[in-house]
Amino acid sequence: MKIGVSIVVLLCAVCMHSVHAQVADTLLWQPERTLNWMDYKGVPDQQSHYTALTHAEIRYQVSMQRSFAKFDFATLFLKKTSWTKHTRDPLLLKHEQVHFNIAELHKRVFIEILYTRHLSYTGFETEVKRLGDSVNVARHRMDDAFDADVSNMRDNMKINKWYRQIEEMLNRLKAYDRNSILIALK
Repeated sequence: MKIGVSIVVLLCAVCMHSVHAQVADTLLWQPERTLNWMDYKGVPDQQSHYTALTHAEIRYQVSMQRSFAKFDFATLFLKKTSWTKHTRDPLLLKHEQVHFNIAELHKRVFIEILYTRHLSYTGFETEVKRLGDSVNVARHRMDDAFDADVSNMRDNMKINKWYRQIEEMLNRLKAYDRNSILIALK
């Protein structure tokens, strides 16, 4: 039985404010700031077999500047749509933190892909959307693999193993730990 689950939406933000702006109902992913149960403001779905739900989003906004595309990114935790039925379970909270970390990992993967592609004006929007969708699919697969592997929520060793593995991957992608990038277009 799955205990925790996570949702991600990879989208191009069309709002006028920066994707970096942190509002009262979101948390920007930060390495030194882990989730706590007070962050979960959503109403639990009592019919759900899940014990908690972490709603994380990778948002990006693109603006064109001459022959460059400027991307602004944010990995966000949405408080009002994240919920828990148990606010005293530290292992469950660690499980949910792994989901949030997986979202940040995939933001960095997306940035790495953008840096290694030769994007052009022709088909730019279509290509960026295709790349974003592929990252989103990979992220969902990793979330599902994590949940399947730790289906027994009392398996502290497996949760810790995933936590360490994701931390190692984040460290390997440290060069892409950015919230803003500039890409030259062909």
